[in-house]
Amino acid sequence: MSVANVLEEGLSITPQRLFRMSPPQRIDGVNRLTMDIDGLDTRRVSPTATLGILVDDILGFTLWDRRGERAGVVTADLSVDFVTPTGWFGPDVCADGRAVAITEDGGIAATELRDSAGTLLATATAWGNFVDGGADRSTTVVRPLAAAAAIPAASVSPLERIGGRFEAEGTRLVVPANPALANKLGVMHGGIQACAIDLVGNAAVATAEAPMHTSSLRINYFRPAPVDSEVVFTAEVLRAGRSVAVSRVTSTAADGRVCAVATVTCRRLSR
Repeated sequence: MSVANVLEEGLSITPQRLFRMSPPQRIDGVNRLTMDIDGLDTRRVSPTATLGILVDDILGFTLWDRRGERAGVVTADLSVDFVTPTGWFGPDVCADGRAVAITEDGGIAATELRDSAGTLLATATAWGNFVDGGADRSTTVVRPLAAAAAIPAASVSPLERIGGRFEAEGTRLVVPANPALANKLGVMHGGIQACAIDLVGNAAVATAEAPMHTSSLRINYFRPAPVDSEVVFTAEVLRAGRSVAVSRVTSTAADGRVCAVATVTCRRLSR
């Protein structure tokens, strides 16, 4: 198995370890991350949510490498298109990232995700803003340690990994306070938010009788989402057609401030 950054008893829990991702690599000018999916049932509703952390991490890592003298980078806009939303081949998914354009204030990065058979699963781009001073707060985040019983297998659903719960008949997803979901800035990882947005955006338009798969995410991050209080992801159905459905998802902190707004497009599963 190529994935080494998995949870072991006694290690701090991070978003990357929760989703069984490898440490980043730099290979011939390309940035690379892999995620263990061995045992993941991609026939389940919205398996694409599992890829949110991988997408955001590879794009952020690619821009981080090109920040120059700046202290760090934060994702402002994230766009993902799922080409093959189900039927992946393990044991892992590979994401290669490249810089598209770099400016003084930030840049655009792009990535392609492929499974072990080489099948294209998704393409994504992100605009990241470079930031100064105090960007890395990873040493001040008190993360929980993994116990043997808490180590998630690759088959564990993304909803269980982030500790979320559905309310209001699937149109509301609550993610409780959890420092394990923090990035280096000490706030909720953008990929965790992408995961939650996919889950609730899909659940709002799909039913057991008529399941759908997520075909695209368009996310605007407005402000940091906390990890010391709950974050609520609420989906509003904009269109519920026979073959295509669209929802708008808003993430809100406990103080009522909007953290992100996204558009989720879903398509009916083919027979």
